[in-house]
Amino acid sequence: MNKRQKINISVFAVFVLVLASFDYLLGVNDPSNRFDKPWHLQPSFHEDSLSQQYRDNYIILDKNALYQQWYDSSRKKIFILIDAWGVPLNEGYLDADFAHFAHVPHVFAIHQRLANRTKHAELVEFRNRLKNNIYLFGGDSSEYNRLEYIREIGFERHLFCQKCQDEKMLAMIDSLVETNDDIKVIAWTTQSSRSGNRDSLYKSLDLIANFAERHTDIQITVQGTHRPVLCESKVRNLYKSHWVPAVVLNPKNK
Repeated sequence: MNKRQKINISVFAVFVLVLASFDYLLGVNDPSNRFDKPWHLQPSFHEDSLSQQYRDNYIILDKNALYQQWYDSSRKKIFILIDAWGVPLNEGYLDADFAHFAHVPHVFAIHQRLANRTKHAELVEFRNRLKNNIYLFGGDSSEYNRLEYIREIGFERHLFCQKCQDEKMLAMIDSLVETNDDIKVIAWTTQSSRSGNRDSLYKSLDLIANFAERHTDIQITVQGTHRPVLCESKVRNLYKSHWVPAVVLNPKNK
């Protein structure tokens, strides 16, 4: 083999190595076999597509805040964000989720969410100019620098309860409803289902449904913050990336 042939072989080998590197870095292999990245950097599949079954069965809402799309000025209002409640790829799972509200007057919908972050959901859904309001959270006020931005988006009062489960938070809301007539708007972000555990999610949905059944004079909007993200990728990938369930309980026209 002469010198020219050796050079050509070396150049070809380098070329093949470079191509293999780009294939790895750009992730052009089968997505199911790709290496793990942080959840927020992973490519999203099925993120914008909703099945015809979803479109036929539920109201489809755009990215605008839910209170702007279902606003009733005549009654007290409670806005609830359920952390890590997303729209499953399997339509039967969402049917099972919504079934927990079947015994309460309701409207079921699917709502567009642009980012998989709880802070984003709160900034969109809870930013308002409605007076006589209070925000509740059963965790640390420093999480996501929450105390600061909750004030900035218009909440006059706030209540943080360290390591409080949903049962205790709803008991507090119950007390506020019964004893504070001046409070017209209550906003609450749950924590119990944030790991993506469906049993924990179902417990939260049942608690909220039972609360709504006791307070038929209050319109309650319930929706997910985003799909589960603080979990294994195999769980996260069972959900749409940019859609969350939404429910209006005790709507005015029901």
